[in-house]
Amino acid sequence: MCINFRLATEKDCELLFKWVNDPKVRENSFSERMIEYEEHKRWFSEKISSDTTKIFIANKNGKDIGQIRIDIYGNIGMIDYSIAREFRGKGYGVQMLMEIIPVINEQEISITKLMGKVKYTNIPSQRAFIKAGYVEKYNRGYIEYTKDLIK
Repeated sequence: MCINFRLATEKDCELLFKWVNDPKVRENSFSERMIEYEEHKRWFSEKISSDTTKIFIANKNGKDIGQIRIDIYGNIGMIDYSIAREFRGKGYGVQMLMEIIPVINEQEISITKLMGKVKYTNIPSQRAFIKAGYVEKYNRGYIEYTKDLIK
């Protein structure tokens, strides 16, 4: 594995706050408004203590390069991911989307499918999902990417 993943902890709250308010991340989000810190703190605390959410910090060569969140709905894991500004354009999105699968198995996350929703304007994320082997489906307002997991 080229990328290492670790579960996010309370100590990652500020790091994820910085990443979530990056202008490119806001532009590619379905909710483009800037996030207030107190709102983020509440959201983050809820998410990391939830049984139906896993947030992983992706690390490469000792540097935190991005995050991938999996929200669990039945047997489906909804993916939300972002790459830190200084690491974009290097193929890490593709790697994260592929290399999170063994982590899901190691963590015994009970899902059989991964799904991501991407805005039509977010070309880099569309390319990442396709290169990572996800199936593309066009919907009103977004493109859905799915990948069946083999257990």
